[in-house]
Amino acid sequence: MTYPWLTEAEARLARNATEDRQAHALLFSGPAGLGKVGLALGEARDLLCLEQTRPACGTCRSCQLMQGGAHPDFRRVTFEPNDKGQMRKEIVVDQIRALITSLQLTNTLSQRKVAIVHPAEAMNRNAANALLKTLEEPAGDVVLILVSHDEARLPATVRSRCQSVAIRQPETTEAADWLAGQAGTDRESALLALEAGAGSPLQAAELLDSGRIDDFRQLCEALDRLATEPGGATDAFTRLMELDSAECWRWLSLASAARARRRLSREAESAGISGLLHLNALANRNLRLVATPVRQDLLLRDWLVQWQQTAGR
Repeated sequence: MTYPWLTEAEARLARNATEDRQAHALLFSGPAGLGKVGLALGEARDLLCLEQTRPACGTCRSCQLMQGGAHPDFRRVTFEPNDKGQMRKEIVVDQIRALITSLQLTNTLSQRKVAIVHPAEAMNRNAANALLKTLEEPAGDVVLILVSHDEARLPATVRSRCQSVAIRQPETTEAADWLAGQAGTDRESALLALEAGAGSPLQAAELLDSGRIDDFRQLCEALDRLATEPGGATDAFTRLMELDSAECWRWLSLASAARARRRLSREAESAGISGLLHLNALANRNLRLVATPVRQDLLLRDWLVQWQQTAGR
C-alpha cells in the first residue's frame, strides 16, 4: 500500500533508476510512522525484480521470494535477541560484519544484492564504522538502504556516503483527510489521533484501529479537569497509572506541547507557556527514566501538581 505523502519520494527513486543514476547507498529519513520501512521494502522489490519494472511485477521468481521473505540476494538488519534471549536495543558490529560477508558472495538470482538496515541510528559506533567502507565502495552491484527515524543521531561519516531521501511528515489537514478516508472516522477523532501520534498518520491510524485513542481522550479530559477542578488530582493520577509508563510520558509530553501551541495561537492567553514547555521537557526526561529504578508514581504525582499550577492559569 502506498501513501500520498510518499509519492514524491517514490517518483524520485523511479527517476533515478530510469536515468541510470541508481545510488549504491540510500538514506530514508523522517519521523517514525510514515511508512519508511515499507517504502524501503518496495524499493528492494523493484531493484531485485527480474522484469526490472517499477513497480515490481509481483509474479517473477524474485518477487515471489520477496513476498515469502526468502530472497537469497536480500538482507534485512534490525534488532536481534542477545545471548540471554532479550531483544537488543542497538545494532551491533557482529550483525554488520555478517551483512558485509553475505554481500560479498555471488548473486544467486537477481542482478544485484539489496540490504536494509533499520533503524540505522541504532547502530553502535563499532557497527557504523564497520559499514563505512561498504557504503563507499560496495563489492559488486549492491544497494544498501538505511532507514532512520532520527537522522541527526547517525555519524556524519555515514550520512555523507548516502544519497538522502527525506520523507516529509504530511500537513495536519492532509493527514486528517487521509485518516477520515481510510478509517472512516470523524474529523475530530482524526485530529485527536494525530495529536496522540505526534503527527504520524500511521501511528494515528493504529490508535484508531486499536481503540487506544479512547485512552488518550480520557487522559486529555482528566488533565482538563485537573486544570480547573482542585479535587481532580486523584482521578487523573489513577487513570494515568493504568497506562504503560512510556506511553503515559509520551502522551503527557504531547498534551503539554499541544496546550502550549493553543495558547501561543491566542495572544491574550499566552501566559504560562514557559511553564507548559517546562512540563513538556519534564515529561520527555521522565520518559528516559522509565527503564531506571526511579519510582514512576512519584514522578507522575510531581508532574500533575505542576500541571495543575500551570495549565489552570
